[in-house]
Amino acid sequence: RDGGKDDTVVTDEMVSPEPTGADLSSIEPVRVDKGADYYEGKIKKAQSTLDREKQKQNIGDKAKEVAYRHYINARNKLKGQKNQLLAIEENAKSLTKDISSRKKLWMKFRKHLVNATGESFDNILQLKGSSGNLGFDHEAKTLDLVVQKDNADEGSQTKDVKALSGGEKSFTTLALLLALGERLETPFRVMDEFDVFLDPVSRKIALDTLVKIATTMEHRQFIFITPQDLSSLTQSNKLKIFKMRPPKRNGTAEALTQTIIE
Repeated sequence: RDGGKDDTVVTDEMVSPEPTGADLSSIEPVRVDKGADYYEGKIKKAQSTLDREKQKQNIGDKAKEVAYRHYINARNKLKGQKNQLLAIEENAKSLTKDISSRKKLWMKFRKHLVNATGESFDNILQLKGSSGNLGFDHEAKTLDLVVQKDNADEGSQTKDVKALSGGEKSFTTLALLLALGERLETPFRVMDEFDVFLDPVSRKIALDTLVKIATTMEHRQFIFITPQDLSSLTQSNKLKIFKMRPPKRNGTAEALTQTIIE
């Protein structure tokens, strides 16, 4: 060091020697079969492929903004679907609760109809000095009748309708139809030859019962067809009797005549 200056000493060993002619002649160039244009085309093709993949995946200068926008849309869509699912679950719970309530009400109403029908059936049989009971099996969809011919004698009770006489069968059938009919909301009710096998006493009770029920249900129309005499009926302004003349022997019928009992 002299006067603040650094003196660097360079030796021959620190300097790379110049390559000699022998060294240069020993280097063999790599031979290629294709020219520079070929490799430039390969580079351009690879760059084009890379650009297309970036476009497909929305990768570019605004890749973050695009990805974030997609994320926000997907999150909002998921949130909306979750809300819809919750609403559907709430509706399902409400409907299930409503169905359960309706079923309980329906079973209660069905029980009421069964009790009312059985009571009506027994009351009609009581008019003839008998009694009865109806057994509804809703699971098996069957109906069992229990008839007691004498309401004061339990020994006369029977579950076999075939054991009843013709008149008892007819009156029991009539009582069942009337009891069931009171529970129906049909505007018309028609009974044909309901009193054919009834004895005079049972027939009078049946006619009186039919007329009484029919007159109390003004919103319905009853039609009773019978070949028997109807002169015993009590006159009423709600009762009309249409009587046909007896047919001739050749099978032709006379014109229909109408008699109105006022």
